[in-house]
Order: sequence, then C-alpha cells, then structure tokens
Amino acid sequence: DPPGEAVFIRDEDTGAFWSATPLPAGGPHRYRIRHGQGYSVYEHARGGVASTLTLFVPRSEPVKVFRLALKNTAATPRRLSITLYAEWVLGENRSRSAIHVVTALDEATGAVVATNHYRPEFQNRTGFLDLWTSASGSHTTARTYTGDRTEFIGRNATLRRPAALGRDELSNRVGAGHDPCGAIRIQLDLQPDEEQVVIGLLGDVSDPAQIQQIVERYRDVQAVDESLRAVSRFWDDVLGTITVRTPDRAMDLVLNRWLLYQTLACRIWGRSAFYQSSGAFGFRDQLQDTLALLSSAPAIPREHIVHAASRQFVEGDVQHWWHEPGGQGVRTRFSDDRLWLPYAALHYVRATGDSTLLDEQAPFLAGRVLKPEEHEAYELPAVSAESGTLYEHCVRAIDISLATGEHGLPLMGTGDWNDGMSLVGAEGKGESVWLGWFLISILRPFADVAAARGDSERSERYRQAADALTVALENAWDG
Repeated sequence: DPPGEAVFIRDEDTGAFWSATPLPAGGPHRYRIRHGQGYSVYEHARGGVASTLTLFVPRSEPVKVFRLALKNTAATPRRLSITLYAEWVLGENRSRSAIHVVTALDEATGAVVATNHYRPEFQNRTGFLDLWTSASGSHTTARTYTGDRTEFIGRNATLRRPAALGRDELSNRVGAGHDPCGAIRIQLDLQPDEEQVVIGLLGDVSDPAQIQQIVERYRDVQAVDESLRAVSRFWDDVLGTITVRTPDRAMDLVLNRWLLYQTLACRIWGRSAFYQSSGAFGFRDQLQDTLALLSSAPAIPREHIVHAASRQFVEGDVQHWWHEPGGQGVRTRFSDDRLWLPYAALHYVRATGDSTLLDEQAPFLAGRVLKPEEHEAYELPAVSAESGTLYEHCVRAIDISLATGEHGLPLMGTGDWNDGMSLVGAEGKGESVWLGWFLISILRPFADVAAARGDSERSERYRQAADALTVALENAWDG
C-alpha cells in the first residue's frame, strides 16, 4: 500500500537520502523489521549511518511515537537532516476531505497542526505533528516545516523521490487552501561512533491545549523509553496469563501471545480486519472477540458487554453495527445478533463468578421500527429515557427470539450468524437449525439464572421452549 507517512534521512554533504522504512524510499536495500506486542522496529544501515526506528503508541496519550536512533558508523563526522512527513486525512477519504483541512503552527511548541471543521463529529479535534532532537531547538533556523503536500512531493512526483528532499529547507508555509500535509525537518551533526535519538510525534487531541503537554513530555527520551516499557508491561500482563504447550512448536508460537494480541489490538480496539475495516462496532463481532479475554483481562469483556447492551432497542433487537462517537448504525432483522448479549453475559458469569454484571444498568435505544418490507435501515437512534439492568436487556433479547416457524425452529430473519443467508428468512418464514442450537445453549442456563433471581415464571417458560426446540431440532437435523 502507498504509505501516508514517512521518515526521511538525508546526508547534507552528498544529498543522498532514504527512508527509515522500506517504503517509500528504501529502494532495493535490506531492512530488518521486527514486530512485537505494542511496537514495531525498523533497522537499516546505509552510507555510514545506522538507524533504528521504533514505533509505538503510549498507553495513556493519543499519540504515535517515532523513536529514531541514529549512529555514525563512519570514521568521519556526518551532517544529516531528518524529515518526518504525514498526509492529513481527517475524514474518510483524503481526496474529499483535503479541501477542508487547514494547517497551522502551534506557537507554544512549533508543532504543525491540522483541523477539519467541516467534519461534524470531529470538528473540534486537532491533529499534530512534531519532530525533535536534543541537538536542536524548537525555533532554530535548522528546523523548517510545511503544510503543503504539493510543495513537498512536487508535481507528478511521488514519495519515492519527493521534491522537498532536493531542497535545503522547507518553506515554513501553512494555512488554508493547500493540498494538506504535515512535514518537519531538523538537522543534526554526528561525530564518529556518536548516537543521537530523534523523537517524532503524530497525534490527535480534543483540546489544542493538550498538544503542549504531550509534546513537552515526549521530547524527553527517558519519558519515551519509560512509556515504551509501560506498553510492554501491559502486554506481558495480559498475554502472559496463560501459556499453552503442545507437541507442535508452530502452534505454540501462534496461540501464545499473538492470537490474543491480535484480538485485542486489531479486533477490539482497532476494529479492523478482513471484511470489517470501517472501525465500526459490530454487535456480534466484538462480543465474540472479547470472550477470548475472559481469563487474561476480564474487565475488558465486562465493560464491553455493558456497552453493547446500550445499543439495544427497547423492543429487544439491536444495532447490527454502529459508529462512535455519534452512534449512527444499522437496524436489521439479523436473528443472532441480539442473542450474543445473553450468550456473552452467561459466558462471563460462568468464567469469573461475577454475577454482579447482571445488575449493571444500561440505557435502551429508541428508534422507528422497520417497515414490513425493510430489511435494514441506517439511522441515528435516540437514547431512550428507559434503562434496565443487564438481566433485563438479556431477557428482552431472548424473548424477541422465541418465535418459531412451521417446523418449530427459530426464525432466521436476514441472517443467523451466516450473513450470506440474508434472503432465507427475509420474508419472516425461513427457519434456522443453527439458531436453534445457539438458542438452546442460552435458554437452559439462563433459566437457571432467572430461577436464582426469583423470576420463576420466565425460568419455566425458557425450559419449556428449550424442550420444544430440542424435539424440533431432532426432527430437522439429518445427522
């Protein structure tokens, strides 16, 4: 994929330049790349300069850190410039949002900032870019910047050979009306065997006043290194809880740390993976994913189960997916979505013994009910004045799922976990054996929960439904 950010290293005496990563300007040279939990490292050596670029995101601040260590391995002094470049999107698509992005310089720190006040949900957020080394001051002539992508790349050029790398300095031009980017260049001198660390920052804040606090903190190499250690400690705590040993070494390497790391970093936090790259919350998707963390980080599934309950309509159905912070999403007729809430709640209580989860309060959503001919509707629902315990949310999800078709099996709606079956039950007739299995796995244990809470009538009703469903499934299943 074409990169949207880059770190360039240039020899000021020869004009030769390259990127600290293989793309965009690494050429055919060799790079060593290591990915760990919470960080990535790019190592490279060229022209008597060895570089180690470490990328990570601190635990508590909305900023990505570029820690670039440079060492002069030659016998003579070196004059270098380092350029950090980022293309501002501040929207879903750069070609559409670029016209609205305005760049500026943060007076307190010298960081390049960018805003897009035409994007309703994020109009008050500010992106920022900073580059620093202890060898340079924030307002010295050795530090230049630009917010103009056309200036940086050049007409008909690319990041492989950007025009700015053929010029001594950047223009110090920011403002409205440019094809927006953020770029900062600093210069440094390295004596033989000397090593210096350059810190780059790419962040996003809700209050511009936060920029100075974050930038000043991470202009300290010790603070950067301690933050990276804190990231490693967090992942060690989460991923070191359970260790699996099997006769298959390859299996062990995948099961231990990496799969759980991917689940939390990619599926739960990033919400990006095959077939789901929008950043939206999937009602079933993230409930399924969080269950993988029940033993290692039970607070994460607990919090998400309650959060998912808040995306349930008063009628008992749910948003199939939604975007935050606004909450726009799609209301559908998917039959399994709503049942993942009681399934996950039961799983959590069994695994942790923490039945207080069922007493947590969450609001319902209020929105128009789908018309008979509608399969789905993308809208922004209102938060209802009505709220209930998680137990109440779960029983509404179950109660709305008890209707059966002519074979005594649950109605599929427009999908029963298999989204490709979207037309089987779209007219309210198609039934699902799979959904019957899923429902039985919930009905009997939830009947026990209801009985323990004194809800005996519901408990008996669920048991009777499970018994009837068992007969229908035996008749439907061909073995």
